[in-house]
Amino acid sequence: MSGASARRRAAAAAVVAITIVTTFGAPPGTARPRQDPPADQSTAQGSDQPLTAEELAATKPVDTPGLDPVLDEVEVTENAGMRKATEDLTAAAGAQSEATLRWIDATRKRAELAERSSQAGQLAADAQNAYQLAIIDQAAKEQVLADRQAVEDGYKATLDARTDELRSLAATLFATAPEDRYAVLGSLDDVTEAQRRQALRDRGSSIQIDRVAEARRPWSKAHEARVAAKRQVARARFTTATTGKKAEQAADERDRSDELLRAADATVADTIAKLEAAQDRVQGVLADRRTARLESTVEDIDVPLVALHAYWRASQLAPCKIPWWVIAGIGRVESGHGSAHGSSLTAEGDTTVHILGIPLDGRAGSAAIGDTDGGLLDDDTAWDRAVGPMQFIPGTWKRWATDGNADEKADPHNIYDAAGAAARYLCYSRGDLLDEPAIRNALLAYNRSVPYGTKVLAEGERYRDALELPDIPGSRPEGIGVDTGN
Repeated sequence: MSGASARRRAAAAAVVAITIVTTFGAPPGTARPRQDPPADQSTAQGSDQPLTAEELAATKPVDTPGLDPVLDEVEVTENAGMRKATEDLTAAAGAQSEATLRWIDATRKRAELAERSSQAGQLAADAQNAYQLAIIDQAAKEQVLADRQAVEDGYKATLDARTDELRSLAATLFATAPEDRYAVLGSLDDVTEAQRRQALRDRGSSIQIDRVAEARRPWSKAHEARVAAKRQVARARFTTATTGKKAEQAADERDRSDELLRAADATVADTIAKLEAAQDRVQGVLADRRTARLESTVEDIDVPLVALHAYWRASQLAPCKIPWWVIAGIGRVESGHGSAHGSSLTAEGDTTVHILGIPLDGRAGSAAIGDTDGGLLDDDTAWDRAVGPMQFIPGTWKRWATDGNADEKADPHNIYDAAGAAARYLCYSRGDLLDEPAIRNALLAYNRSVPYGTKVLAEGERYRDALELPDIPGSRPEGIGVDTGN
């Protein structure tokens, strides 16, 4: 294979890679569904950059997996349809590249927002957890304060009782003091008695004062403990208020981040839709360019590309090995590749007018064959006529009819079907047709004329020499080659 052919194959393979829409993995977050971008990222194989419009426009048209050596490699004479399709492809490729870059940018921004949302969610969770812990700590400290308040209140009650007793004693002493004040005017015994009573009062006061002091000590400690607990409660309440505010702020930031992420999800989905639309447009233009190519003529020879492809496919589907150029020679001799009687071939392989031979009524050296198809194929209800680009007699067509293009019907006026039937007919009861004697023998079955066979071989060999194609195609395409004859 030439270097140019290898480059063409590599370019076409790149188009296969950029024109199949699949999936990209599963982006956005945890709890929300994420849009999956197409696996086709409009990039060349082995590269992270999208193909440029010029690179894509320079590739061969491919609308099926793999390459077709005829459709995608054979050079053709450019026609108006191909020029228009190439211009459209350049525009479509540019739009696809732009859509790809927009999707890449949207995906990158979405990933950044997803990271931000994840971080904000974690911070909000941490802040909420800290707030809950602060509430629990505050409640515990308030319980300690309540317990210490209860202890202090108990000691305070005892202290108050001792203090009240002291005050009562003081009042009693004060009330009885005047009676003893003038005792010195009496006898020595009276003075002594007064002193004894004063001593007893002093002793009672001292005892009561000691009891008050004894009750004050535990109360004082309980009071200090309660005050300390109150300070801790105050700090805990401040901490709860602070962490609560932080948790609220973190939740607000999380909600804002989630909202931005949802907007980014929508943007990514929109860019994916636009990218897929651009890819569909490229696919459509590629199909248009292939159609235009099929309607063009192979460069330097007089064969429409659609006819050459039909002969290639007929060889590929044949039950024996028969070179494509032999079938092409027959098509040239029989109908000028579907151009006889002012006809031409459509991109689907149909003749634009029915190519009909002379009535086979026995005149002009022809065989006499009465109508066998009711005029269905040859528009003649009296006599049979050879029909289509490969000139099948209706009775022969009925036996060898073939669906050569997988459209679920066999039509002798279609070059794919007719060429496929011709290959089947030539292979019947024969081995591979790989040498001239075998080919000539098979051609005699098609037309019992040695000069006919010579002309077919001459035309076929001219095509073989002009094109760099193997004589026998590769594997049979799936779903093609259904025999519909009886």
